[in-house]
Amino acid sequence: MSNYVIWKYASYPAGCVLQDISGFEDTYKLKNGTPLTGQFPRGVSLHMNPDFPDDLALGDSLLNSDMIVVGSARLKDFLIARAIPNLEFLPVAIVDHKGRLASEDYFIVHPTVPVDCLDRKASAYEEDILDPDSIGFISKLVLDEAAIPPDRQIFSMAGYWDLTFARRDLAEALIAAGFTGIRFIEPSEHPES
Repeated sequence: MSNYVIWKYASYPAGCVLQDISGFEDTYKLKNGTPLTGQFPRGVSLHMNPDFPDDLALGDSLLNSDMIVVGSARLKDFLIARAIPNLEFLPVAIVDHKGRLASEDYFIVHPTVPVDCLDRKASAYEEDILDPDSIGFISKLVLDEAAIPPDRQIFSMAGYWDLTFARRDLAEALIAAGFTGIRFIEPSEHPES
């Protein structure tokens, strides 16, 4: 069993669904781990998707089309208390279906300094056609855990930006604390069908 799991969204009753980020054009920086503290603009927001007009509930982790972790102030405070290195909290507003402010108490949980931890011999993957340093698809995911610094409790994988990983003890603590909108899967369960 791996010491690391993949952070995923877990549905909850009437949980809102968010569209793309507004007010920040360089969203690739959220994927590739570029540090943004001091550079992230004010007024960034995510809007609730009009295709789901009855889904208004704001949980601790919000489903969004950018596949990033958008977390509540409660989740942020929990993670800050653990003194996790290479992790930023970028403030965002949540706007409802009618264009009204639903909350200003949300943050992008942004891991910086991605870790080159794909076990390239044991994994099955395809390199990105346009960028050989990036991975286009992984059909069998195996982590090289020796490459992961022991202090990294949350991180992204270098070259494959769509996943956020958590150390197992952190994942267990998050589940025990009862945060909504969060679940974890084993690396061997990726991709989910």
